[in-house]
Amino acid sequence: MTPPILVAEDLVAGYFEDIHILQGISVQAWPGRITCVLGPNGTGKSTLLKTLFGFLRPVQGRVIYQGEDITGLPPYEMPNRGIAYLPQRPSIFPFLSVEVNLRLGAWHERRDRRQVREKIEELYRRFPLLWEKRYQPAGQLSGGQQRQLEIARSLMTDPVLYLIDEPTAGIDPQTSEAIYRMIHQLAREQGKAILLVDQNIKKALEIADYIYVVRVGTLFAEGPREAFGRDTEALVARWLYASGEP
Repeated sequence: MTPPILVAEDLVAGYFEDIHILQGISVQAWPGRITCVLGPNGTGKSTLLKTLFGFLRPVQGRVIYQGEDITGLPPYEMPNRGIAYLPQRPSIFPFLSVEVNLRLGAWHERRDRRQVREKIEELYRRFPLLWEKRYQPAGQLSGGQQRQLEIARSLMTDPVLYLIDEPTAGIDPQTSEAIYRMIHQLAREQGKAILLVDQNIKKALEIADYIYVVRVGTLFAEGPREAFGRDTEALVARWLYASGEP
C-alpha cells in the first residue's frame, strides 16, 4: 500500500480550554484513496477537519503531512502546502461573479496572469455549467452549483489532499450524485487524497476505501471497506445509532 500522505496522531482539541471535543483521535489519508469519517452530529467530525486545517490548535497530538509536522500551522498556509478544505457551509463570495470566485482561488499566483487564465479555461472545460454562468453572481447559483464552484475553485491551487465536510448537505439527489462522482474522480483519476466527513452513509460508503466511525470524540471502529462485510451500510448505521454495542 502507498504510504499515507496525512497522519494525525492522538488529537485532543476543542473550542474551549477545558472542553475537548476530540479525545485522542488518530486518522490517516492516502493518495488516490477516499477515507470516510462517519458519525452522528456532535461527535467531532467537523472539529477534526478544522483541527487538521489549522483552525484549531490541538491541545495534544500532532498532524504529519508528507512527512512534515504541520501541527498548528495557520489555515492560510495550508493551500501553499497542497491542502484544500471544503467546509460544510458555502464559502463562495456571493456578490462576486463565478469567474472572479475562480480567480480568487489562485490568489497566490495572481501575478502570472497567463497561468491563471489557462487554469480557468481548463476548469471551464471540466465544468461547462460554470462557463455558462461565468459572469453571474455566485450567490445566484443553486446550492449544488455553488458546491461545484467551490470544488473548481479549490483546483486552482492543484491540491494533493482534500478535507471535505458534508459535500451534499441540503442538495438535491441528482446534483449530489454528480458531486460524489467528482470526488471519486479526484481520487481515482487525479490521485488526490480525500478525507471525507459525511452523514450520507449509503453514498459515502459507495466510494469509500477506508472507514473511520466516530463516537463522542473517539474512534469506535476503523478499517478498509471490505473488512466490514457485505452489508456495510447497515452495520455502520447500527454502530452509529443503536443504543447497545454491535
